[in-house]
Amino acid sequence: MPDAPPVTIAERGTRASILESVARVAFVAHCLLNQNAKVDGGARCPGVYSPLVDVLRERGWELQQMPCPELAFTGLNRFWAVREQLDTLAFRRHCARIAQAVAAAIEAHVARGDDVVIVGLEGSPSMGVRVTSSDPARGGRPEWPDGAPELTAGRGIMVEELLSELERRGVPKPRAGGITHVLPDHDPAAERAQLVALLDGG
Repeated sequence: MPDAPPVTIAERGTRASILESVARVAFVAHCLLNQNAKVDGGARCPGVYSPLVDVLRERGWELQQMPCPELAFTGLNRFWAVREQLDTLAFRRHCARIAQAVAAAIEAHVARGDDVVIVGLEGSPSMGVRVTSSDPARGGRPEWPDGAPELTAGRGIMVEELLSELERRGVPKPRAGGITHVLPDHDPAAERAQLVALLDGG
């Protein structure tokens, strides 16, 4: 039998109880829904990153915005950093506190049977899912030349802490993927295809 179509928010509101329905919920990196939170010069769209939001809405997904650990820790007047600059005991504890709240929300949705995904930001030292940033010699205001040599395979600190907290709670890890718009080889069509595959269970 074909899969049932996603339940829209409007349809859920007509049920006897919202708690009786199942949803598709995407936990999204803060800056993808608020580009104003990014470092100076880092925004790619005014307001939200619409290529992501458009796909989520088209496919009936609800959005949950995760807090930005870097914004809360260092404020708006900051420049971009690599993992080594942020990977301190204080920042790890900060991310762990945020992760507890996000993991609790994910746990509640999973317990209801909702389909949950995490959408991070590739290249981010905090929210990278498959690509983060690393340069052990980096100090001061970083440059990002063509080729971005500081990029490396791996997760950002906040994503690491979130997945660790979910494991501690015994919650199955949701599917996770990242938006690639800050990477030098960003391909909008490939990004959309990867996002659709993530949402559809690929």
